[in-house]
Amino acid sequence: GGSPYRHCATHGWTLDAEGRAMSKSLGNIIEPQEIVKKYGAEVLRLWVASSEFSEDVRISEVILARLSEAYRKIRNTFRYALGNLNGFDPAKHAVPAAHWLEIDQWILQRAEQVVRDCRGWYEEFAFHRVYQALYNFCITDLSAVYFDILKDRLYTAAPDSEARRSAQTAIWRLTYALVRLLAPILTFTTEEVWEHFAKPQGAPPSVHMAEFPTPEELTEGLPPARRDKFAAWERLMQVREQVLKDLEVARQEKFIGASLEALIQLKAGPELYRLLDQYERELPTLFIVSQVTLEEEPGVELSVHVHRAKGEKCARCWKYAEDVGSHPLLPAVCGACAGVVAEMAGA
Repeated sequence: GGSPYRHCATHGWTLDAEGRAMSKSLGNIIEPQEIVKKYGAEVLRLWVASSEFSEDVRISEVILARLSEAYRKIRNTFRYALGNLNGFDPAKHAVPAAHWLEIDQWILQRAEQVVRDCRGWYEEFAFHRVYQALYNFCITDLSAVYFDILKDRLYTAAPDSEARRSAQTAIWRLTYALVRLLAPILTFTTEEVWEHFAKPQGAPPSVHMAEFPTPEELTEGLPPARRDKFAAWERLMQVREQVLKDLEVARQEKFIGASLEALIQLKAGPELYRLLDQYERELPTLFIVSQVTLEEEPGVELSVHVHRAKGEKCARCWKYAEDVGSHPLLPAVCGACAGVVAEMAGA
């Protein structure tokens, strides 16, 4: 006869917080039923997936509490995505890849690599690597960076504008990939997401009947020339990290409150200046500030200076601008918002 299974994976001992093997005699056993009752089955599954099972694994209240928080953050990532996809029909509203905004291209290229890595780790039974990669992508790449930058476009752009639809197209592709990648780990949560997600035509009724995403799905239709922008955006994100650090110092010193109260003055060497100058219009959105000025300064890689933003606060987008009140019928909003409001009103 032959083996009744194709693969076999074995795990080590389960240890408590102090590294002792769990046993009834020591009284240090944590019953799975108690974990499910207190934290839910998803957190227990997340603990299993996050553990390097080929070695001895530890479990404790501290570890479970930490994973419960991780689960909450992942769930909130899906909630944000679904909330901003409300009313979005991919068959009607999706923007062709050639028209995506560059930051949308950037995040989908990042996701493309995550999918490629996770598929390989699933094949190797390296579930802890899958968990780490997806957790980091949800919490850092999406929540802390992309979604944070995206808020202005999603909330203040005209509902049917190409800019907003480009963002929704990216969120849709990201969600469609992530829900399938996480399905083996968070079975109930992903099924709930699948139920409320605008699936493509012909999709199965359950996420657990769907196939894993392929890396190519994320950037399908993206012209090769546009893929070359990825390195530029990676560098811009490094600049953003430095700017955010200086903004935080300004906040702690009570020089500004919200970041939109700031004008950022950047001084950069010739090479970096050329890149920043190319993306000057995108920089305020990237940094979530009201204004950015650039200066080329040889011998300096990058220096960041935080100033108070010029102008008045727009009642709609909350940015500071010198043209607030320029529209006679909309005295409390900036010129950009006045244009959007007029478009929405059909003027």
